[in-house]
Amino acid sequence: MQVNIHKVGAFYLLFVLMALVAAGQIVNLQFINKPGRSYSKKTTREDVLPCTRGSILADDGRYLAFSIPEYRMGMDCVQPDSALFASGIDSLAICLANFYKDKKAAQYKKEIVERRKEGLKGGRRYLFLNRRLLTYQEMKEVSSFPILREGRGRGGRDEVKVDHRTYPYGRLGFRTLGYIKDQSEIPTIGIEGSCDSILRGTDGIQPMRLTEGRNWIVDTDRETIQPVDGLDVQLTLDIDMQDLAQNALMDVLRKTNEVHAGTVVVMEVATGEIKAMVNLEKNGKGGFDETYNYAIGRKGEPGSVFKGATLTTLLEDKKLTLETVVPAPVIWNYGGGKPFEDSYLRNYPGTISVLRAFEISSNNIFRMQAVKYYDKNPKEFFRKLTEERRITYDFPFDLKGMAHAHLKDPDRKVNPGAWNMKDLPQTAMGYTVEITPLHTLNFYNALANEGVMMRPHLVRNYQKDGEIVKEFKPEKIGTICSKETAHEMWRAMRGVVESEGGTGHRVFQGCPVKVAGKTGTARIVFPNTGRYEDRAGHKMHQATFVGFFPYESPKYTMIAVVYSEPTFGNFYGATWCGPVFRQVAEGIYASAVDWQDPLPKKGALPQNDGMLSFQGQEDIHKGLVPNVKGMGLREALALLEKSGYQVSFEGQGIVESQLPAAGDTVREKNITLKLKEQYKQHETD
Repeated sequence: MQVNIHKVGAFYLLFVLMALVAAGQIVNLQFINKPGRSYSKKTTREDVLPCTRGSILADDGRYLAFSIPEYRMGMDCVQPDSALFASGIDSLAICLANFYKDKKAAQYKKEIVERRKEGLKGGRRYLFLNRRLLTYQEMKEVSSFPILREGRGRGGRDEVKVDHRTYPYGRLGFRTLGYIKDQSEIPTIGIEGSCDSILRGTDGIQPMRLTEGRNWIVDTDRETIQPVDGLDVQLTLDIDMQDLAQNALMDVLRKTNEVHAGTVVVMEVATGEIKAMVNLEKNGKGGFDETYNYAIGRKGEPGSVFKGATLTTLLEDKKLTLETVVPAPVIWNYGGGKPFEDSYLRNYPGTISVLRAFEISSNNIFRMQAVKYYDKNPKEFFRKLTEERRITYDFPFDLKGMAHAHLKDPDRKVNPGAWNMKDLPQTAMGYTVEITPLHTLNFYNALANEGVMMRPHLVRNYQKDGEIVKEFKPEKIGTICSKETAHEMWRAMRGVVESEGGTGHRVFQGCPVKVAGKTGTARIVFPNTGRYEDRAGHKMHQATFVGFFPYESPKYTMIAVVYSEPTFGNFYGATWCGPVFRQVAEGIYASAVDWQDPLPKKGALPQNDGMLSFQGQEDIHKGLVPNVKGMGLREALALLEKSGYQVSFEGQGIVESQLPAAGDTVREKNITLKLKEQYKQHETD
């Protein structure tokens, strides 16, 4: 019989190939995918276990920002085997259509089937069933649908957790807090930005492997790394004071179209804690919004509020006293060129006391005194303002974007910024110097604190599950003057608002809380021109009132600043900022039981060990609808959803009402909450 050589060769080649495949499988089992060793990239993956971003708390523990977990339901359309897919696809499509109510069942079926076909050919296999975010209870409901109920390994179900960021007080303190929508964003402003590394936390890792049946299961041979939630950040902000400051500033800004923006900051004297920080700017829609932090980012010439630093220096150096009588020229010639004119001195022919000059905010008096005592050594005046008074000290602050203060240096002889002889008298009354409102406030806070300067701060501590992890205690920067000098400055500042003819007298007449302060108005240089007027003669102003209260025992300092649009008119610190200061001071005073407990914490969110939470748990055990009225949204959600209720809500703030009512018995575990803000909000917010 003749042997077919070609057939023999083909069989031989087939046997060789089979032997090679078998050898490859042995090598794979013995060396590559040997039990206890890692699997190849094609058969392993690492799933992210998302962490939860930490909350931002007010000084009394109320939530200013927190994350609510929500879910987006997805599906690996190739994962279910043929039998499971065929038997369940129609029912799954109907359930999805009935639940989401945005597509018909046929459309859901078509999308899933097409994605499965694509995946079986090596293409895309994953499909988000709907872009709508689900609550925890909704996620559990969708997870019970046909096919999906078989879980990730057999049914291909994949729920993606998304932490939705919630701000229960809306836009209150928006620029100070910052803003993000969810954990995927990287914030750049406010506490959300500066404390992002503390709030963010660290995602975990869940190793997975593919079985021979092409099901993904947990890879027990590799370590699971659990997520680490972010820490909570507690601030020094007082919600009630923030509300008072915002409403007071809004009331003034709405009075005229000539106002562009404003800021108010309230600080606790002894600690440097920022109790309120408001920044409002026109939004172009007839209202105002927090779009820029003027308190720390806008530096400029402060005007007459700087006279406080000049007078402190003169008193501390014992060059004069408040009772010293000095010449009072309306026109003063110095350094050649245009003379300095001071119309405030027209009513004081001949002489005036230093105290009265401060009360009426005379420019020429403080120009002349600076020249008289420091003209031969302007560098000494510069040094005393920067190193002893610390008026331009750039303290580290808890928010990004703090502008660097600047004072013209007499040693600089080359333009731009070269020193000339008229810079000394101009510095004395608040020009040729650039500082932010917070720099000004911090100097006056030091005066109120008997000469001790504290570092302004917003962050009080970091917390984990209610326990303090790291605390930031009040920090002393240094001493700017003696206690005696500080008390003399108190007297001078009290005269500004108490003495007839003082620049703040009219505004604060009859004020129930004793205030001490200083007014200031400065013209603003037009951008790219270096001039205080444009070609048409328009001017821009920065108006300021800064001070402390109560006068006898200072507890709070405050600064209010308003920036004008280009205008032909004049703006004055007393007229535009005095009323803001007074309204906030009166609000704090009216709400105070005493100055040790400045404001009752009305509407405070109950803690987990509070009676409301206890009562709510007790109701649940009895099968009754729990009472969550008065709770914050986060506490209410935690209590209700943990107990199997599906919650919907509307509004912001704390729970004002609930349906069904507390104590009812219901079959359908659906609860609707209505939230109400605990502060007055203008229509233009």
